[in-house]
Amino acid sequence: MGYFVGMDTNIVLLAEMTVEDVLRKWPETWTVFMSKRTECVGCFMQRFCTLQDVAETYQISVEDLTGELESCVIQSKNTQRSTT
Repeated sequence: MGYFVGMDTNIVLLAEMTVEDVLRKWPETWTVFMSKRTECVGCFMQRFCTLQDVAETYQISVEDLTGELESCVIQSKNTQRSTT
């Protein structure tokens, strides 16, 4: 199973995490799900679907998905730091 641990951050994205878990912890990641053309945001199954499920359903690499999600979170954190 894929996972990605961000350097210098508290970001840990596991393939076993549900879409709901990810969106609750990092709401800004909705943009990644939309850019991948998934129907995850707002789907009633988001509480059950894992990132692995999303990758398999939409035929994308779980490593690419978790990497893009992490990049989104880091970019958002950096933007927040620069505005404070």
